[in-house]
Amino acid sequence: MPPIRASIASLSSELDEIASELHSARVKAAQPFAESIQSSVRGLEMPYAIFEVSVNDAPLSGTGSDGVTFRFSSTGRNPIDIAKCASGGEMSRIMLSLKEMMSRFSKMPTMIFDEIDTGVSGSVADKMGSMICEMGTKMQVFAITHLPQVAAKGSAHYLVEKHVGPDAKAVSTIRPVSGDERVLEVARMLSGSVLTPAAIANAKSLLGED
Repeated sequence: MPPIRASIASLSSELDEIASELHSARVKAAQPFAESIQSSVRGLEMPYAIFEVSVNDAPLSGTGSDGVTFRFSSTGRNPIDIAKCASGGEMSRIMLSLKEMMSRFSKMPTMIFDEIDTGVSGSVADKMGSMICEMGTKMQVFAITHLPQVAAKGSAHYLVEKHVGPDAKAVSTIRPVSGDERVLEVARMLSGSVLTPAAIANAKSLLGED
């Protein structure tokens, strides 16, 4: 056999072996991974949610010889491909559950959330805020949010503003807010442009400043 063909055959065999090892690792991790995500999602007010992972054969590529499918059902029946069934709010909860798992095992120093709470509100938002804060005990977390339930749980707050200058160019700025200004910004999230005494009182309650 010519040297080049022998080299190709050797590397091909090595590639197949690596793909096989990767397949075994995926199959071993699929069930505990799915159970962890499912448990976390159910804790975000989807008590009947099902999350499953299937590992299937696929053409060999840079990611191995597997195709991985995530199946989901919010009702506990007939889980299907998550891309075909999850709503915005459901996807937000699933993604946060995934990121929370990453915070426990990946040892990432920082994580940035850009409105990961989209599509949720009320008590679900409060629980998601608590989950994000728990992640903050293991790493640095930045959470960009429009939800007062989430914003109020932060240990430091920054206001992002956008202005249009004389040259018609939009400029974004960011600055820290604290004290009474922090209360007022959370109150604006609650009531909009018109601040009401009830919104301010509610903001103080969320911030633990009763």
